Amino acid sequence: MKLSNESSHGEVGMPTSLLVSSKNVIYHAAKWIGIFSIVAMFLSLMSGVVVRYIWSTNLGWVTEVPNLLFPWLTMGAIVAAAARNEHIGIELLVEKLPTTLRKLVIVGVNVIAMVAFAVISLRGLDVVEIAGSQRLPITKIAMSWAYWSIVAGFVALSIVSLLNVLIVIIGGDEFSKPPISHGEDGI
Repeated sequence: MKLSNESSHGEVGMPTSLLVSSKNVIYHAAKWIGIFSIVAMFLSLMSGVVVRYIWSTNLGWVTEVPNLLFPWLTMGAIVAAAARNEHIGIELLVEKLPTTLRKLVIVGVNVIAMVAFAVISLRGLDVVEIAGSQRLPITKIAMSWAYWSIVAGFVALSIVSLLNVLIVIIGGDEFSKPPISHGEDGI
């Protein structure tokens, strides 16, 4: 996302640029976590199929890979969508509000989301602790590894909400809108 000349040289240019860049870093990290997860799951499952048909044997660990990586894929996609403001939302009423009231609603919603995401991530730590004693049967990897995706994902979502609040407060709310293009800008 590129800042306009006015905002990059104006009063709110540098803080807005830093906040938008922070959201962009979160987006790319989440996107690559998702890409790695889906590629690793595909390659492991494909290797299981090849081994089964060529050597008539089974790679048991292959079935455990999706258990570990699918939660990371899911949270990566959720965080990436939130960082780009492409999550599902009904903005018809908010768009019709006067600017000041619209900013208050955006800030209010993001503060509520930030608190909710922080609470969920804290509760996720309890799940990680409980799941730490559970291990996958073949690889012996703790199931808590998969549940760390919940903690990491909701911490990232809370940070994105905080960044959205700060962007609106400093006056750069035009950069918190979703991009015009709904396609991938390239990997």
